[in-house]
Amino acid sequence: MNEDFRFLKDLFYAITTIEDEYCNWTYHHETIQKTERVFAYELYYKLKLIAGIKKTQYNGIKFNGEIGKKILSDINKLGTDYTVEQKNFNPDLVLHKGQIDKDSENQKLIIEIKTTNTTDEKIAKDIIKLNYGIAYLNFQFGVFISVNTDFDTIKDKLKRIFQIGNIPVDQLDNLKKIYVVNYRSQIMVWKTLYKIIID
Repeated sequence: MNEDFRFLKDLFYAITTIEDEYCNWTYHHETIQKTERVFAYELYYKLKLIAGIKKTQYNGIKFNGEIGKKILSDINKLGTDYTVEQKNFNPDLVLHKGQIDKDSENQKLIIEIKTTNTTDEKIAKDIIKLNYGIAYLNFQFGVFISVNTDFDTIKDKLKRIFQIGNIPVDQLDNLKKIYVVNYRSQIMVWKTLYKIIID
């Protein structure tokens, strides 16, 4: 498969243009809500702006939020104790040519977003679903976006959850295609999941 990094680069750029007001909602000077949906909608909007400028690159590409994806085979737990029991899941955002076209050339990005420091289980299940998106739905890249969290905290959790010796060898290449992005106070850092767990 020839990965098309242009869409990944555009995603990274779009993330860096999102202002803090879309990462946190405040009321009476207290943070009362940090919501995935607000961030996801703003990210969707920023990507649409980029697509409007790069019309040739984005010709035929659709942006879908929370579109249903069926889990048709056993989902690999990647050596963890966490099981994704649902038979359908709804990624926060996908870039693709459509639901029916499973050609990897047309399945660009599958994205999960967390806007709070969350549990190991929720992080693990999101990563496991991204891996499924790459392994079975032929997405070129999976992206886990963590907002409002310290990157070292996310890295420590991922190292604890996904231990290299427990991960099936046939899944390791997929981990090189899963990008972990942290966005906090308008600063973005990223690494592949593979790089995080082997460091």
